[in-house]
Amino acid sequence: MEYKDQKQSWYSLLFEEKKEVIRKRKRDAYAQKKAIEGQIVDEEYRREKTRSGIEIEKDKTSSGAQKHAYKQEKIKLIKNMRAKFDLLFNQLLLQIGNGTEETDADEKIKLPAMMTILYEDDETSLNTLLNLVFPNIHNYSNNVNFMINRAILTPTNDYVDEINNLLIHKFPGHTVKYYSFDETLDKIEQGFQEHFLNTLTPNGLPPHELVLKPGCQIMLIRNISPSEGLCNGNRQICNRFESNIIDAEIATGHYRGKRVFLPRIPFFPFENDKHPFPFKRTQFPIRLSFAMTINKSQCQTLDYVGIYLPQPVFSHGQLYVALSRAKNANSIKVLIRPTNVENSNDRSTKNIVYKELLTLSTSS
Repeated sequence: MEYKDQKQSWYSLLFEEKKEVIRKRKRDAYAQKKAIEGQIVDEEYRREKTRSGIEIEKDKTSSGAQKHAYKQEKIKLIKNMRAKFDLLFNQLLLQIGNGTEETDADEKIKLPAMMTILYEDDETSLNTLLNLVFPNIHNYSNNVNFMINRAILTPTNDYVDEINNLLIHKFPGHTVKYYSFDETLDKIEQGFQEHFLNTLTPNGLPPHELVLKPGCQIMLIRNISPSEGLCNGNRQICNRFESNIIDAEIATGHYRGKRVFLPRIPFFPFENDKHPFPFKRTQFPIRLSFAMTINKSQCQTLDYVGIYLPQPVFSHGQLYVALSRAKNANSIKVLIRPTNVENSNDRSTKNIVYKELLTLSTSS
């Protein structure tokens, strides 16, 4: 794909992005409806769904009322295809996903010693994890397959940014920085608030400052052109940088190896994000992807996975999602910050499972 072939479509992005919030709400509502109808199978119910007990009870009621309104075909997924060659690891994943793994008095599960890193202190332990997942990062920077099939997963974007910043500075090559243009929708406020807006990174938005290097891995955070392989969650390798264009190569999926050109586009924070005033950020629709949130890793399969848990997971199925990105127990390392930092042998962590959701997936 050449630059001139994409130029016309970029203009339409300015209009389409403004409708992204509305489209996302409609997609979420549709997905929730389908979940209630029983068309989301068991595997999906083990994944992350942040929902209250009241919402689950409402779903039970509405499910019973609606189950005869649509023609349904129920399918059960019972085998983890990623870990099919490691039976013990596969069994552990099923027990964690179903919430049947044995817990201690603090309702925590203990992970196998071979999968965990002994905690020393925050800095030392994190560097150990980074070196295990990305060993000799200078030597492997030109090996796309090695780099793109490894990642560190963690619960929140704050930890993602911390890890990505550490690794991009270790990554070889010259640094390129892109700064967003942030503006309030009320032009009167613009002169007073621009610096403050630069400090914000709402959910779903790229950072004000993007720090990149040739050959680094990035993830698209918006649907640009799904028919051309430019969809949310797609991972790419940066090749060249221009003032308003990034020349990249798709590194995963059906369009792997395809050359693409990424433009800056406008972003608007979601209305449920609490900000003092509405604003628009114009920036490249990407983030570094050495690390990503556990939620963002859904549907990814990786050769080597690091899981960084300075705090426990906080919603249904997150631990299952993180662990199940790997193919076997030898290709995963978990760093848990213990409640008592003096207890470096503590391999226990929270596993949040709402069994009511699993019941919904199996009820007729």
